[in-house]
Amino acid sequence: MNLRNVRLKSLLRRRSIYTSKRYSSTNVEETSVKHLCKHLSLSESNVQYICLKYPVLRNINEAKVQDLVNTVRELGFDKNVLIEEPSLFSILPQTLRLRYQVLDECGIQTINKSHLLSYLTLVKHKTVYELKKSNDIPFHINVENRLAGYMTQWPTSLTTLILGDVNNYNLYDLRLKILQRYLELVLDLTNNEFDRGLQTYPTIRHRPLKFINKTLSILKSEIMMPINKIKSNLYLIHVDPENLKDIMYNLQSLGGLDIKEVIRSHPKLATKRCSTMMEMKKLLNEYGIDNEAQRRCFDIYTLAPSTVRERLENAKSIPEFNTFLNHPRFLKMIHYNKTALNRLRKSFENNKKCLSLNILSGSSAHYEVFEKSPGDRLGKGKDLLFCVSQSLGKNYGMNEIRRILKRHPFWINVPLVQVQYVCEKLSKEFSHEDIYFNCPIILYPWDKIRDALKSLKTAVHSNLDHLDFNRLGNRQKLSLVLYALEKKHYFSGNGVWAEDKTRNIICPLNKENIKQSVPI
Repeated sequence: MNLRNVRLKSLLRRRSIYTSKRYSSTNVEETSVKHLCKHLSLSESNVQYICLKYPVLRNINEAKVQDLVNTVRELGFDKNVLIEEPSLFSILPQTLRLRYQVLDECGIQTINKSHLLSYLTLVKHKTVYELKKSNDIPFHINVENRLAGYMTQWPTSLTTLILGDVNNYNLYDLRLKILQRYLELVLDLTNNEFDRGLQTYPTIRHRPLKFINKTLSILKSEIMMPINKIKSNLYLIHVDPENLKDIMYNLQSLGGLDIKEVIRSHPKLATKRCSTMMEMKKLLNEYGIDNEAQRRCFDIYTLAPSTVRERLENAKSIPEFNTFLNHPRFLKMIHYNKTALNRLRKSFENNKKCLSLNILSGSSAHYEVFEKSPGDRLGKGKDLLFCVSQSLGKNYGMNEIRRILKRHPFWINVPLVQVQYVCEKLSKEFSHEDIYFNCPIILYPWDKIRDALKSLKTAVHSNLDHLDFNRLGNRQKLSLVLYALEKKHYFSGNGVWAEDKTRNIICPLNKENIKQSVPI
């Protein structure tokens, strides 16, 4: 009976899942039909018939439909071409634009929808002679000279580009030979380097020569990119020249540096959309990420703004990340967020809580040394000094704070989260100057400091019954608290260790989220 019930429940569960998926799929299909009806001016029955023949249309969103309609109009076609050839919906709008440009460069006189759909067959499997014979290319056009004319930096002494009869070549090979010869003369690119570049970045093969020429001109003349840098980052030659100009004129600067200098040092940014980079710049300013932090991690601009926003919000809820919020290298931890989270989880599993930014987002070799080393310490303590300096209002330099803190034998064995929490608590009652002159007190757990303050205020402490605590200055009060904390440990420094581990402000991680446990 029990087995029958289990089987029945399993069957019902699978049926429920199938029904929900089917319902969801139906909703998506209905939405796609509405979008197609709206932008193609068709009846619902006609669109449903087309969707039966071309299933790819069932899950298309409105943005893609609109973008494709606008693209075919830009290329000189009527939107009805999408109704006549729904296969065009399976091609990206940008791919359609590039195919049209390449065919136009090759001399195809009247480019139609069939040319765009059979592009690969046209350029790879038909020779120039066959294309001329089928009247796709007029006989009077010299395809070699036409293609070479789109490149403007040929040496004047050059007379021959292609050996042999050009009419026996297909357009694909002809374009590549002209491009290779051009890059050989302009960038001193060897055959092996060119072949390796094509294998690594195959989209170069179908990039319009006019675009490549314009991009190279901008990189060399305006951005002043060294030739060796272009050769080692060959993807630069298929960057969109118009987008590159937009980046230079609309962004102008990143992290306080001229955008041209930034692109020279970080070429990958030239491949990103200008609108996305502008959105990212606005986002970083919104979260108060200063120019210095951006200069330390320009690679953050290679991520999607929505991804960075999500990671920044998550960092606020994770105490170990939030501690570094104002650190110059904080963005590196956001950029390598998954790595940092994995290391944070592993460190807690190994009962290691003294985590520096370099440990969370540094090299794998550095982290392995930390993971295998015995004990728990903050390395050189630079992150601790930075966080203390920030907590004290940047009124004191890191060297000054180090001079006082290093008197304590365990100053680099205390978690940063605990130190920051203690600083915040003390700042509510004491000035930054008072805390600075008693700096070692920030290394102690807050519950011990709080209990010591209460004891002294009520004159319960054994040898201080004669002392009027209220008549002391704040600096003296903190000194007395520090004295009381260490007295029962014989001034060995062992007072920094929490006696009750459950009251620590650092709690284990779970996989969903990492929440701060506030001490009582």
